[in-house]
Amino acid sequence: MRPYRVFALLLSALTLLLQSRLYWPADDYGSDRLGGDSAPQLRYLRAALDVDAGPQMQGLFPEGDFFTHALYGLSWVQVGLRRPADAALRAQAPTEVRWAAAYLATPAGRAPFTAGLEPPYGVFYAGWTLWLRGGLLQITDPAARDPAEVAAYSADCAALAAAFDYSATPFLAAYLGQAWPVG
Repeated sequence: MRPYRVFALLLSALTLLLQSRLYWPADDYGSDRLGGDSAPQLRYLRAALDVDAGPQMQGLFPEGDFFTHALYGLSWVQVGLRRPADAALRAQAPTEVRWAAAYLATPAGRAPFTAGLEPPYGVFYAGWTLWLRGGLLQITDPAARDPAEVAAYSADCAALAAAFDYSATPFLAAYLGQAWPVG
């Protein structure tokens, strides 16, 4: 066999092996397991967010800061749902989700959105923050839930439902004068 054919065969085999990892991931991941690299990646992301990752992402797209914090919090929801064996990590999940949700409620977190929309700050903001806050309630023991968080979540869900009920279209405003199917 010619050397280039051997090289092509080896390269093809390596490519197939690497591609197979996309379809058959390692056994340490799954709907009930947390991968070993998850906690270090989340620690890295938190450190980056504590410095300036949000504003950097905001420079890349209009909701960059918002999405970075929302997805960070939702990642911690997934940690909480998987109930890792590490008790400290399990206990950290609600704290980190609460931190991300609190940031989204700040002027910086709401900056891309308009307060006067229905629901307040628009459906994009309402949907993502409710998803995050609902995840927090889901991973928190019912006996340990803050009644104020539960009440605020329920009120905001009702406000979103009312906005849909009273809307002339199924597409609520996401931005001032703009409605598009977001989800």
